[in-house]
Amino acid sequence: MGITRRLLIALSALSLLAVACRADNTETDVPDCGDDCTQTAVATTRASTTDLTATPEISIPTTAPFQPIATADGSGGACTATNPHAAGNSDGALVAGGLERTYLLHIPPAYDGRVAMPLVVNLHGFGSSASDQTLYSRFNQLADSQGFIVVAPNGSGYPERWTFPGLGGVDDVAFIGELIDELAAALCIDESRVYAAGMSNGAAISTFIACGLPGRIAAIGAVGATAGPRTCPDALTVPVITFRGTEDACVPYEGGTSSCGMMLPVASAEEVARLWGEHNGCGAMPVTADVSEHVRTTAYVDCVNDAEAILYTIEGGGHTWPGSINVPRLGLVTNEVDATALIWEFFERHSTP
Repeated sequence: MGITRRLLIALSALSLLAVACRADNTETDVPDCGDDCTQTAVATTRASTTDLTATPEISIPTTAPFQPIATADGSGGACTATNPHAAGNSDGALVAGGLERTYLLHIPPAYDGRVAMPLVVNLHGFGSSASDQTLYSRFNQLADSQGFIVVAPNGSGYPERWTFPGLGGVDDVAFIGELIDELAAALCIDESRVYAAGMSNGAAISTFIACGLPGRIAAIGAVGATAGPRTCPDALTVPVITFRGTEDACVPYEGGTSSCGMMLPVASAEEVARLWGEHNGCGAMPVTADVSEHVRTTAYVDCVNDAEAILYTIEGGGHTWPGSINVPRLGLVTNEVDATALIWEFFERHSTP
């Protein structure tokens, strides 16, 4: 069965969550929705409007074989002990906060257990899952050519979600910290190059993870939602790249109240980018550029520790992952840029100070 068709089957299964997608109206200033309530109509539209013939390819500038990046001690990223692991996909679980938590792990073919590789933590949206996010983001495909490890953890509750600090009894920041610890003990991972990327609810929790685990996350990539740096220690800089559609019906680009997930107040995409630029000590005036006909960037540069903050604005874009599969009820997905490739290019520029 093709990967695109498997993705659509997984997404259509989320239609069962339609009633549950109106839980908890607690107010906060962070967005909380994802591949969630808007997906409830996917099953009724996909047959006539979605191309099932091919998975979108990831457009990357080079496909050079993986090359280890030298560590600060000059070791070339070598681990002190060999940590073998078969290439491919596997399931994993650990107990965190008294709950059994599960995840999907992807090891690229170039992994040999001796040369340290980067790690990308790939976080799903509200009502979605690790398997959905793996297919939707396509990070595993890119990992095989570029040489990095991917872990896609599952949230908790029903619908599955990531819980923001202070809005529930589940400590997802601690869970991700313990997950990174477990993987770092079992695998040869470059702990200066651990990244968090996610969709919507997963995008927003990435901020809390980076801020709540100071020095553990080298950069974050956020699609479909952005949370500001209000929980970050003042001295902590975090490079941020984010992708937002101006016609996102779930998390409005101009700010307001999200219409899915927990339906929470959200700040505008451009204001959140400004706040990140300010927090990271960047130049006050952003650099703007037209990337393509419908895509522009707003970049805060000249930052402390080179912690740039970049916003990709997709004119007419919906609550979608640029370059990925078209799920009509989520709105327009652009193919003018590929978020997966651009996030990885951004990650490659950054490591923890």
